[in-house]
Amino acid sequence: MSVRFLPIDGGRGEGGGQVLRTALALSAVTGQGFEMTRIRAGRTRPGLRPQHLDAIRAVAMACNAKVNGAFDGSPDLRFEPGPISHGEFRLEVASSGAAALVTQTLLTPLATAGAASSLSITGGTHVPGSPSFEYLSRHWAAAVGLLGLHAQISLVKAGFHPPGGGELRARVEPWKRPARLVLKDRGALLAVRGVSGEGRGKIEIAERQSRAAQARLWEERRIEAEWVVETVPSASPGSFLYLEAVYEKGRGAFGFLGERGVRAERLGDRAARRLLRFLEEEGAVDGPLADQLALPFAVCGGGGEVSTCEVTKHLETVAEVVRLFGIEARTWGRLGGPGGIEVGRA
Repeated sequence: MSVRFLPIDGGRGEGGGQVLRTALALSAVTGQGFEMTRIRAGRTRPGLRPQHLDAIRAVAMACNAKVNGAFDGSPDLRFEPGPISHGEFRLEVASSGAAALVTQTLLTPLATAGAASSLSITGGTHVPGSPSFEYLSRHWAAAVGLLGLHAQISLVKAGFHPPGGGELRARVEPWKRPARLVLKDRGALLAVRGVSGEGRGKIEIAERQSRAAQARLWEERRIEAEWVVETVPSASPGSFLYLEAVYEKGRGAFGFLGERGVRAERLGDRAARRLLRFLEEEGAVDGPLADQLALPFAVCGGGGEVSTCEVTKHLETVAEVVRLFGIEARTWGRLGGPGGIEVGRA
């Protein structure tokens, strides 16, 4: 009996790894195989890159998938999943590859397995263009917890870009799938929290980052944030600043990384300004969290709806991929402005 593979254009939407990661997770959960062509067709270096191969390998290991085309530079991929298995998984992400993105991709399918699973993953924990460890463990984990997906994520050591070499550990419990989750209005502001950290250096930089951010928050809105200022075990030097606003029915968070030639005070001020802008914007959650909730919404059974301060190309893309797997999904609002996503009809 021939197997039907879902055809997916890998160059659609934002045209990057988002298409692949969403398809991998949904394929594992639904049992629907897919054939992806034109992977990252519009990028300077099209085809699969090492960080994408890491995600493929991770999900394939969890569901004993048959895979063809998984090599560096490949424009095409065939993925045929088997049943998802719980267990203990250890992965090594290439160089400074984003460990958080691979962790997100894998934890949602593993939560459907029927027993707890643990994951140890090495790679970049604080890299540009990816959720930082703090965003993943504090913000994303809290949001999916509202859906009954309970994940505990810890940092063994930080891995800053470009050398990477960090390590995350995670444990995900069997998913007790709830009814529909709706996050449309924020409600009252409960807390503003910050984490300023540094690896393999003096605590002074982390302190300067937090002082500058706190000064801007106080000057603009008389906000006194709850701060954690810390040094973290690290495989490489670097610093980070994470700020979150927690509401009754919503939340927003933003992570920033130290940059060569950028003073700690400037980084702190920049982070505070971004959080302050979120406080004035519409939507229950920040833009990246909205697209990161779409996959758990699609898997949980009840679906969900969330409003966001920013409709991103990533959000529109993940909705397209969800629809390809036969699950209703729609976005609303203009690109770059407020809007939201609904997955599954009420």
